[in-house]
Amino acid sequence: MQLGFVGVGTMGAPIVGHLVAAGHTVKAFDLSADALAKAQAAGAQAAGSVGEAAAGAQAVFVAVSNQDVLGEVLRQPGGIFECAAPGAIVVDLGTTAPPRCRAFAAEARARGMDYVDAPLSGSTPWAQAGSLAVMVGAEQAAWDTVLPLLQTFGGSIFHLGPVGSGQTAKLCHQLAFMGTLLGLSEAVVLGERCGIDGVKLMDVLGACVSPRHVIDFFKPRLAARPLGEGPTGLGIFYKDLKAVQELSQQDAGITLPLGEALLGLFQQAMDAGYRNFDPFGLSELIDRGVIRPRAG
Repeated sequence: MQLGFVGVGTMGAPIVGHLVAAGHTVKAFDLSADALAKAQAAGAQAAGSVGEAAAGAQAVFVAVSNQDVLGEVLRQPGGIFECAAPGAIVVDLGTTAPPRCRAFAAEARARGMDYVDAPLSGSTPWAQAGSLAVMVGAEQAAWDTVLPLLQTFGGSIFHLGPVGSGQTAKLCHQLAFMGTLLGLSEAVVLGERCGIDGVKLMDVLGACVSPRHVIDFFKPRLAARPLGEGPTGLGIFYKDLKAVQELSQQDAGITLPLGEALLGLFQQAMDAGYRNFDPFGLSELIDRGVIRPRAG
């Protein structure tokens, strides 16, 4: 199958490698010359623009940093909507607020294209191993077409309903993950201020009923403190929390107390200049008083 791929960074490049290894032809584009070179090393053809990557593709994957950039690569002159052929399927691998996702899908349908949201869970090692979790929102015909493609890099793939469903599931995951991480961070501060070593406390919590995967990530970061900027900064989770807020208010018509509290706390970190700080260093920001309950 002829595929386009826009955004071949730390996650995109290994995904491209799996698609090529499965026998597909991939034409890739990225603003970073280094990223594009890695995609070429993985077997992709280099495109000179978004439109060149999309032209002639049966499916166009997009793995960019946020929904605003996604909107640009879809809608800009010479972008995906203008250059992809009718019948092509646009596959969004990023995290996008479902209302905006559905708006993009409506624009795609108006141009005779299909649209699939397929956000991912997992980091670069999962992408390299082809074991990512993929949460999919798609109409049945589009799902049937993209499933074999997703299986090249996904270990657990879930079709959750129509367009937007994958993004809703991803935001539910992010809300649970970030709430758990913040709770563990508060537990570390409390334990350490009461004389318990934080790393040993993780052993205790890991032996109890607790979110195993978060602890597996968190414990080695604690041992490596003090932390600084990480490969995935707090800003990524902040924009996802804003998307959670958009989803809850526009779709569910409710205000989520924990979600709003988390957004307020992450806003404090953004205001204090910690956008690129390692999320597993939240305990340090709590201990320093960078993030704290608002007065009143």
